[in-house]
Amino acid sequence: MGMYLMRQIGSRGVYANPILPDFMVFLNYKELPWFWYGFDMFWFAALMVVLVPGLWRSGSAGSPSAHASPASIFRSSRKR
Repeated sequence: MGMYLMRQIGSRGVYANPILPDFMVFLNYKELPWFWYGFDMFWFAALMVVLVPGLWRSGSAGSPSAHASPASIFRSSRKR
């Protein structure tokens, strides 16, 4: 959602660039990175808010610590 809001500022920002957010102008970006395209539309940003964490979680579901409770992780790492 932050990416969407940064795109909505547009020419009202400090550097008045209609395409790049202020921090990108400050850091001398010449064009918008590919992964920022689409975030000027609210529906796309809202979809990414749901989709990206879901994909991240499904990708880490096979890791050994994914099903362990925080208490068991703490107990196994504590020196005895």
